[in-house]
Formats: sequence, structure tokens, C-alpha cells
Amino acid sequence: MELFHTLIMGMNYVGIFAFAVSGVLKGIEKNMDVFGCGFLGFATAFGGGIIRDLIAGNLPPIAFRSEKDFLVALFAVLFTLLLYRRIKESLKLLLYFDAVGLGAFCALGGKVALDLKLGPLAVLFASLFTGVGGGVLRDIMAGEIPLIFTREFYATAALIGGSALYVSQFFLSTDIGMFLAALVTIFFRVMAIKYNWHLPRVKT
Repeated sequence: MELFHTLIMGMNYVGIFAFAVSGVLKGIEKNMDVFGCGFLGFATAFGGGIIRDLIAGNLPPIAFRSEKDFLVALFAVLFTLLLYRRIKESLKLLLYFDAVGLGAFCALGGKVALDLKLGPLAVLFASLFTGVGGGVLRDIMAGEIPLIFTREFYATAALIGGSALYVSQFFLSTDIGMFLAALVTIFFRVMAIKYNWHLPRVKT
């Protein structure tokens, strides 16, 4: 079981890195100074988890207790500020890193709700907030409508992963269930990227 836990944590670090990079890139796009870009990077990396922990009463939020997570995000911020032109040339690859992170964030977020003995809706929303909350904060602070509300099959993948996590608890150990939920989330997000999936819109 230690292997699955290690894999999930590895995915988590990939996610923190990718989310932080996307926040910094958004700040650069909006012509923010280096502090603004860095702040947006950290907000994107940790915003979802902080929202989840505040709602669940899991205090202080995990983001303020993990030095490793902070160091990964700090490295991502500095890396992007220094090499942002080259990173912009690899945005497609970043999307796949982001998908891995989304899977890990959903699994870890849902586990917080499971540990608190909460019901299925709480598990789904914990997975959702952890996975997409940072991106929503990033876009709002950048003065944009969040992408998940307009053209991204993103939040839906997070909800599917959260559902898989909740159901898995009845058949699998926690670590294996988290790994499975992460893989399910990653699969649907990667398929959405590859085949340009979108939810239908209301015609006006």
C-alpha cells in the first residue's frame, strides 16, 4: 500500500508544480509584477485545498503545514519567472501535467472528507474544490470568468473522480481507492484535452 501512497504524493507534487506555473503564466499575461505573478502562482497551487480545509474545519489548512509542498510551488514560481518564454512553447505538455495534478488533488481532497466520515456529496465537493478551486481563484483574481464555467471539461472530470473515490471505499483500501480515483480523473481529463470535449451550452 505504501507504493500507492507514494505514487499519489508524486502526482500531488506534479500538480502543485503545474498549477503554480499556470498561475504565474496568467500573471505575466496580465502584465503583473513579479510579486503579483508569484502570488497568483501560490494561489493557484494551494487555493483549492485551502477552500476545502476551511469548509471542512480541517485547520490549519494542509497548505500551511507542508514545507515540501511550499518548496515545490516556490521552485515552480521561480522557474516560470526565469524561463517563461520557453515554458509558453510547451503549454500542451503543461496541460497533461495539470491533468495528473487534478487527479491527485481530487483524490487527496476527497480523502479529507472520507476521514471526517462525511457523506457522498461532501466527498464529491471536497474533490471538486480541491481540484478546481485554485484555477477559479486564479481566473477571478486575473479579472476573467473562470475557464471551468465556459469551455473546459475539467470540473466534470473532478466530480467523476470524486465519485470513484467514494464508491471505492466499499471495495478497496484507502490508498488503492485514491490511486484509482486519480487515474479515473486523469483519464477523463486527458480524453477531454485530446478530443476537445465540452459540455453542451444553452442556446440563446
